[in-house]
Amino acid sequence: MYARPTHFPHPDDMSPWRVSPDSPSSRPPEAEAEELEADCVIVGAGYTGLACAHRLAQLAPDWRILLVDAMRVGEGASGRNSGFVMDTGHWHASWPLERNRGVIELSRLGLALLREQVQTHEIACDWYEGNRYHVAVNRRGRRALGRFRDGMKALGVAFQEVSPEELAERVGTSHYTEAMRLDSGAFVEPAALVRGIAQNLPPSVTLMEQQPVSEIEPGPPHRLSTPNAKIRAHRLVLATNGFMGAWGVERARVLPFATFASITEPLDAPPGADPQWGLVPEERMGCTVRRTADDRILIRNGVVLRSVPDLTDGSVERAAAEHRKSFEMRFPELRDVPFSHSWGGVIGATNNDGTVFGSMGDQAWVCGAHNGVGMAMGTALGDLLAHEIAGVSHERLEQAHQLPRPSWMPPQPLLGLGVRIYVAMLGLLAGDEK
Repeated sequence: MYARPTHFPHPDDMSPWRVSPDSPSSRPPEAEAEELEADCVIVGAGYTGLACAHRLAQLAPDWRILLVDAMRVGEGASGRNSGFVMDTGHWHASWPLERNRGVIELSRLGLALLREQVQTHEIACDWYEGNRYHVAVNRRGRRALGRFRDGMKALGVAFQEVSPEELAERVGTSHYTEAMRLDSGAFVEPAALVRGIAQNLPPSVTLMEQQPVSEIEPGPPHRLSTPNAKIRAHRLVLATNGFMGAWGVERARVLPFATFASITEPLDAPPGADPQWGLVPEERMGCTVRRTADDRILIRNGVVLRSVPDLTDGSVERAAAEHRKSFEMRFPELRDVPFSHSWGGVIGATNNDGTVFGSMGDQAWVCGAHNGVGMAMGTALGDLLAHEIAGVSHERLEQAHQLPRPSWMPPQPLLGLGVRIYVAMLGLLAGDEK
């Protein structure tokens, strides 16, 4: 692990999921002390870091826990996604059945933990369960959907076949030729959810926002530097997901990919009979679509590899142009409806959908690389990592350790060139799935 990061996340105001300036969740006086002591410091206050902090405070009530983030909670990737809490996200046909089952069980653990937070603390995040459709348009998409369907049957996951006519009635587009409905998972306003979780941290957890860690001297004790503090902690957790490579952790295995979305203003007459819904393509380069609680239509597609995760080079504008094509293809009657926001966010992805979980040295742990389904999976793994750190058993802990480790990838510039060619090829093959 490098002592200094190669880059930091940068906030912007492109996303519609805004963090309110008048609802701070940090505890200011202590957080700005020059010298801080902690039993455990967690770097990264997204879903993984928050889940780890919440559970550690319960399992080790005498510990002092510091949770440090470079931005305000909700400004990073956890508050910039499309709001799909997926319990049946990816199907891996090459994986053993039990490994796929383990992923779903872990994701359902994360879903249950998030639901509990929402209900216990009455977090206003537009939580809605049901009406998720896995869809296909062309032959390539139908093959991918068929593999997913076979996988769900093998795992005993309940679903309903939906005809194109019924889907068009429910969601307001006749673009799709096949669909299946799963009434599991949830839709949320992601920044409100992650912010609400942060606002209800236990008293033994101190949240330090807008405090980028500029240096880590591995221990124990681990010594960290931020603009306002020098931290000395016996235990260290790195929960920075797509930014773990900035610290030299799994740099050749976990890649920061930028993904993009656009959203309309609230519609006076939103399409479809379902009050909220989401469309998930099984074709890898397909377009994710959602109707939100406030009657907006969200379109998400496009992916770019980022050696330095920066979105100021016109990539958002280029993605928005593609989103416009996807939107008008699905909703031609809404072609005159403009987008109110277009934005991007960084995920941690791997070549083989592997995950990083566990020890990275003496009294140091890491968790990340959730491959685009980090709300549920990141929450589950953060919670389980807390059990491991505290030495407390959990029935799902072994499943977490059985997740495949990310596979090696070649260094830059070969990697970047290969990824660009591969993504371009997949985009061409996807056709009207995009």
